[in-house]
Amino acid sequence: MTTSPIPDPILQKSTHFSSNAYRPDIDGLRALAIIFVILYHAFPTILTGGFIGVDIFFVISGFLISTIIYTQLETDCFSFSQFYIRRIKRIFPALFIVLIFCFVFGWFNLLSDEFKQLGKHIFGGASFISNLMLWSESGYFDAVSEAKPLLHLWSLGIEEQFYFIWPILLWVAWRKKINFLLMGLIIGLISFCINIYEIYYELNFATAFYLPMNRFWELMAGAILAYLRLNKKVMLNRLSYYRIFNYVYKTQCNLTNKIAFENGASILGVTLLVLGVLQITKNSPFPGFLGLLPVLGAVFIIGAGQRAWINHHILSNRLLVWIGLISFPLYLWHWPLLSFAHIMQGSIPTVEIRLITIFASVLLSTATYYLLEKPIRSNKFNRIKAITLVVLLAIVGFIGLNTYQRDGLTFRLNQIRFRLPPTLQSLSIKDPTASALDLSPQKVNCSSNLNELKGASSEGCLSAADLQKPTIFIWGDSYAAHLTTGYEDRFGRKYQITRAFYNGCPPIMDMDLENRKNCTVVTNQIFERILKEHPVKVIIAANWTDYDWTKVEGTITKLHQAGYRSIDLIGPAPVWSDGLYKQLYLKYLEDKNPNVPYRMQFGFNKEKDFLSIDLELENMARRLGVNYISISKILCNKEGCITRLGETSDTLESIDAGHFTKSTSRYVVSQFPDM
Repeated sequence: MTTSPIPDPILQKSTHFSSNAYRPDIDGLRALAIIFVILYHAFPTILTGGFIGVDIFFVISGFLISTIIYTQLETDCFSFSQFYIRRIKRIFPALFIVLIFCFVFGWFNLLSDEFKQLGKHIFGGASFISNLMLWSESGYFDAVSEAKPLLHLWSLGIEEQFYFIWPILLWVAWRKKINFLLMGLIIGLISFCINIYEIYYELNFATAFYLPMNRFWELMAGAILAYLRLNKKVMLNRLSYYRIFNYVYKTQCNLTNKIAFENGASILGVTLLVLGVLQITKNSPFPGFLGLLPVLGAVFIIGAGQRAWINHHILSNRLLVWIGLISFPLYLWHWPLLSFAHIMQGSIPTVEIRLITIFASVLLSTATYYLLEKPIRSNKFNRIKAITLVVLLAIVGFIGLNTYQRDGLTFRLNQIRFRLPPTLQSLSIKDPTASALDLSPQKVNCSSNLNELKGASSEGCLSAADLQKPTIFIWGDSYAAHLTTGYEDRFGRKYQITRAFYNGCPPIMDMDLENRKNCTVVTNQIFERILKEHPVKVIIAANWTDYDWTKVEGTITKLHQAGYRSIDLIGPAPVWSDGLYKQLYLKYLEDKNPNVPYRMQFGFNKEKDFLSIDLELENMARRLGVNYISISKILCNKEGCITRLGETSDTLESIDAGHFTKSTSRYVVSQFPDM
């Protein structure tokens, strides 16, 4: 069968586009997406993959926005100004009110470092760069996600970046007569391949999660679907010219078969979503190939159309449609409330508080939708509304940036809520030099051919006297680094203190970690360095609560096989939930006792049982014949763990959840056995 050339339908001034009618089933799909997200945030163990609701939103956004632009370009009525005015009226009102609420709540309730971070994220949310900001923050020392009330705005950043780029590309393609479908497929494929490369080859999970080019393929899936649905008849006619597609064409021409086909697509889509929310976890390499589950699931459900049984009877249900209508403000409200509850309690809120928070989110979202969103989205005074909203959001962004630049506006401590006892106030004044991680550059043996590890700081050369000293080699992560001050203070005159730390990698051989690249490569390099430098003692230390600590046995065995018998294994330090100072503050609010406790049994991170690990590591060390030093026994007893060694911030036990101040480092190592 010969084929005649068929002109590209999208480039023709024709009327083949389908009508852009309202689809209640898409609002129902929005409802499913927001329910998934809220359940995951409130009860992460119940719905481990609920965060894929965001990926469903991406597909829906790509589909709806592209449908509008395709249709308007086809009828020569597309306007950039009108497009962005609609986006501003849709997004800015709810975002503005949520950012204002977060700032006001933070003013009266957050400590300076917390309010400083909130100000930074308010600026990021108002300028739609939250995803880029969070990507730059991701890493070993990043704060827990629950302590970031505006963490969820990363997805809004990606959507807005898509809204900025995609309309321009479509307009250029329309003017240059470039096929929309081909362009969408190329961009989508490139984006997906970048995402796969970052996930499986570079192991840059934060990059794959937060950067727009790693996520645009999800929105592009919706854009491609929009093109196919709008051009359905023309596309089917084109396919009918090829024998291999005759079955598809005949199926679509027969109403009974067509409905069965749509039902099958809808069922397949729901199945993919169910697999996603049940099988994907926060530890999964995501999005990666697993991202196809929510993306294709949403594509099949939307593509099935309104006549599919699930779409018509379930997704178009009035309750789900209503939830879908308030889904955007509900997405904006629910996470700040859950996060503030976590911050104020210093730990995971109780089930009752989480349920109350969800209920409050629904009430606030309903009020936001009916009292703010709907009136503003009316077609009166469009330009004035848009300009006003842009100015208001810019002001909020400036306020957030100013809060960040002024260190969380410390003068707020004079407010009634913050009328703290003098000792607690002095403990809150951060001293940037107090951290035991603030190390001076390590001197090196300039005559040696040893290659320094990537990322190591090496200024200056060891003196001849230093080169004569025996070497103590400290190996580990930042929880080994914070012992360096103590070792140098106590043993530095007699020994040369050498250290090797890299990007949060534990001293465990053959063990790579999520978001910490090349740990296996680096630990092998460090091991080779130990063999070349011949230290008289190897110190192994880490925050063992973060790793599978049992695997350190392999490292010790390998050192023994290399002839190293003088090994000190250092146990874990106390781990405080949301930081030590925050727990002292919560303790004061609970007891109203102006005497800041020297020891405290309150406020440990329940998920990181450092005391149990300490006992098990000690038993392992005894079995392996290495010296074990318990930091827990030095700092803790039946009355609790030491919180401070004085009355100023530089004498706190730790600067955050567990990293020592220099005062603590010196104190702890002073209690170690002599060498």
